[in-house]
Amino acid sequence: MEAEAVAKDWWLYHGNGEGADRRARLEAGSPPPWRDFGGAPDPHYAPPGCAGEAWRRTVLRGEGYVPDEQEKDVVNTALHLRRPLLVTGKPGVGKSTLAHSIASDLNLGPVLHWPITSRTVLRDGLYLYDAVGRLQEAGMEQLRTPGGLPAAAAGAGAAARAGAGSDV
Repeated sequence: MEAEAVAKDWWLYHGNGEGADRRARLEAGSPPPWRDFGGAPDPHYAPPGCAGEAWRRTVLRGEGYVPDEQEKDVVNTALHLRRPLLVTGKPGVGKSTLAHSIASDLNLGPVLHWPITSRTVLRDGLYLYDAVGRLQEAGMEQLRTPGGLPAAAAGAGAAARAGAGSDV
């Protein structure tokens, strides 16, 4: 019985909604070597906070979910390895509610909704950079600015868009 209690000591997700200290433990650890991307975070990015209507809906949906031991073990393994977790199942078995429960339990912010269909491909979830569009925008900015010198550039973010969809 003691070995079982020790094994669960590493768990971050418990499904009971008291995870602020456990989330801090996860963030305090250094990422595994395969999760080190070598880049710098965008200084202008602010993650969605734990406030507002979207967060309230996440908490309401996730707080009633009671995960079983196997679900907790799988979720915690994915959290510690910092790997995504693909949850599959028939409609109504609790896949989305599990996501809301994890977000609520660890104060991760509102769950982002991305409908997946049989036609969804990985590229749909990535950001694409439109170099030609960015070049055209820079040229237009140069024409609009007196003297032909561009004013403060809008930045590369204006040329990035989420997903490829049917635009490619």
